[in-house]
Amino acid sequence: MSVEMNETFTVALRRLLVEQVEHGSTGRSWSRRSRRWSITAGAAVALLAGGGGIAAATGAFSSGVPGSQAVSYLAAPVSIAGNGTETVQLGKAPVGANAIAIEFSCLTPGTFNFADGSGVSCSSQADVSNSLTYPDTYTLSLSPGQDSTTITADPGQRWRLTATYVTATTTPWKVNASGQTYGSQNQNGTPDLVAVIATNRSEGYVYANQLEGPQPTTPSQAVAEGHQEPGTLTVYESDGKTPIGQFVVGK
Repeated sequence: MSVEMNETFTVALRRLLVEQVEHGSTGRSWSRRSRRWSITAGAAVALLAGGGGIAAATGAFSSGVPGSQAVSYLAAPVSIAGNGTETVQLGKAPVGANAIAIEFSCLTPGTFNFADGSGVSCSSQADVSNSLTYPDTYTLSLSPGQDSTTITADPGQRWRLTATYVTATTTPWKVNASGQTYGSQNQNGTPDLVAVIATNRSEGYVYANQLEGPQPTTPSQAVAEGHQEPGTLTVYESDGKTPIGQFVVGK
């Protein structure tokens, strides 16, 4: 399942994100084309995913989540603490590299954009603490001849980045006994059961249609969603039946 946004809705969501940053509340994460959710329950870091990259767990999901990326590291990582907009030189890409795996943390509140237009927004010091504990991981597509990547931010907004050349392949979703797909949201869309980390730190799945909910049709309706009280969803095992925890959505 993939939810396409019309331009009116996209503008409304952009306004909502700006408002969330200004008021120190980022309960939801959004991509340009479909909703993406921060899967570390309780973390107020908004991962704004766009372009061809894949957002991974903002936390420590164990490897092997269906639909996530299988990554083979091909070079030593390059780490840098940056301030404002900076271009990070990575050296010549090794043979076989098709992506750059990055691990990113906010060191101050701010909005930090990656080279493909995606980014991370930390609206408060609490967000920064969460980001340092659970860095956001992301995979950027690598263009032929590319040997660097750029982080765009305002002066004084500090960040930390570790980037590594990799070969990345998206794994397929799996199907449970009820015929439901489960795994991570990726460039192919959204499975029936989406991988999350529950408030008790258990790894499990929530129903995508509960995450998505009904689609707003006007800017005011979309912005109003950002003012809803928090809600909780049941987190299940991959069978979609066995409850193992809760996941908080909304502010």
